[in-house]
Amino acid sequence: MTRTRSTARPAVALPPALARELAQHHGDACHRRFTTELERVRTVLAAPGTTVVFGGHFSAGKSSLLNLLIGRPLLPVDDFPETGVACVIRKGSADRVTVVRAGRRAEMPCTTDAIAEAVSLVAADGDYRREVLESCRVVIELADCPVPDRVRWVDSPGINDTDAMTTRAAEAAAHADLLVWVVNSRQPISTSEEEFLRAHRERHGPDSVVLLVNVFLTEDTPEQWQRFLATRADHHRARLHHALDGALPAGLVFVSARAAAADPGHFGGPEARALLDGIGHADPAVATARRARAAALLRPLVDEAAFRIREQRSVLEQERAGNDLLRADLATAGELFRSQMERAVDDCARQWEIRARACGEQVANQLTTGPVQRDGSYGRLLTGHLQEASAELADALARTLDRSATTTGHAALTETETRQLAELLRPPAVTVEVPGRLAGRLPELRTHSLGRTVSGRIGSMMPSLSVKALRTIDQVVNAAADSVERAKEAAESAVPDRERTRANIMAAAAVAAQHAKERRSRILQLLGGACRPLTPPPSDSDSGPLTVLEALYRHLTDCLDSCGGNP
Repeated sequence: MTRTRSTARPAVALPPALARELAQHHGDACHRRFTTELERVRTVLAAPGTTVVFGGHFSAGKSSLLNLLIGRPLLPVDDFPETGVACVIRKGSADRVTVVRAGRRAEMPCTTDAIAEAVSLVAADGDYRREVLESCRVVIELADCPVPDRVRWVDSPGINDTDAMTTRAAEAAAHADLLVWVVNSRQPISTSEEEFLRAHRERHGPDSVVLLVNVFLTEDTPEQWQRFLATRADHHRARLHHALDGALPAGLVFVSARAAAADPGHFGGPEARALLDGIGHADPAVATARRARAAALLRPLVDEAAFRIREQRSVLEQERAGNDLLRADLATAGELFRSQMERAVDDCARQWEIRARACGEQVANQLTTGPVQRDGSYGRLLTGHLQEASAELADALARTLDRSATTTGHAALTETETRQLAELLRPPAVTVEVPGRLAGRLPELRTHSLGRTVSGRIGSMMPSLSVKALRTIDQVVNAAADSVERAKEAAESAVPDRERTRANIMAAAAVAAQHAKERRSRILQLLGGACRPLTPPPSDSDSGPLTVLEALYRHLTDCLDSCGGNP
């Protein structure tokens, strides 16, 4: 057998940090899945003993060969299928047979009849025995046993008898460090045997199978034995070589179990024992076979990890594409809202200029009637009109922004923020300067001779009037003329005062009209901070799940490579 690999076992358990991250990012089920399977791999590599399973077609002579090898006719043999459960043979301190059935163990005598009762599949009436079908295995311990220490031989049910027996044979072979396949020389190897061996070698490696051809002689004589070896052995080799796709195992021995039972020193008995004696726990071939079994368990895990990586990459790419699309949508909506907000603020500023001048006109019109007021009332009146107009414009701007925010996915202004907007738009109190000319000294009146003129004419027309009466008329006329002159002078002096006051009112209104423009940056800052996007920008996609899977894949491929597999 090929001995090319070291018996050193690779470490397969997940590193603790990787195990924690796997559970964190992919859940406990995924964590259990990989840790459980890797524990199976570790169990295969670290098994304390060596398991040699004897398999083959039913009635190929497996039990007869085992009787030959242990030197005792202990296992029942017949032309019909006899072995219905796996029989484990190992060295013990005393001869003992234990039947394991449904988790319960029962001991029985170490005799052929007792063992036959436990393992024989077919009853005397030809029916299958239910109690055997329900049994798990029979353990035979022998004090005087050729089975090496830490090695156990397993006689498995034959294949092609029933589906249940084929399944049991496959289960026994799956746990074999070495499968000894017994071929019946009287019939060609069957297609089902070819498929069974091909699948087993693919899973356990090419060195995991040896062949024992159980030769049935017409007569159990040395002459017939030599004749078989000379004329038929090469034919069987060629047939097996073809059946196994040209991959004939290095271990191939011809033995006649029936003839060697009577003459153990001949008929291939020594060669068969030598083949089995060389198989032990320290045999590099066993380590090779175990590595192959471990690799067979690892490959599905590697494939699963690779599949999960592809899926996770697809998920990550979709998340990133979705995030990019969302960022683009948010940027578009943000730009639209900002442009609408700036346009609304600029429109508000233009409206404010118009309204401020209108407020100035409204106050200035009050100068057309009544005297010019010098008590500061023009400034208070203009301030009131301006602040009322600013409140209306602030409310209109807030409603416009709310509509824009709704259509672009932004937050609307709160009551507090609306009040802050109104405060920013509210103009400060204004003062209107009124000229003080009318408070000065009036010009000298030129009406003092009007009374004498009037009284002289009245005196000439009414000579009977006394001097006292004429003097009284003179005084009255002079006083009336004085009042008229004074009113005339006052009216003439008030005209330029009204015009200057009106100009001052309009100038104050014009200064107030620039208030919204001057506050533009502060207003935009307030609105930009208040009207945030309702949808937060997406965070960067978490690459942690992918990183963990990639680390898991590297660990699994390293394990597979150390077991001789191909990652």
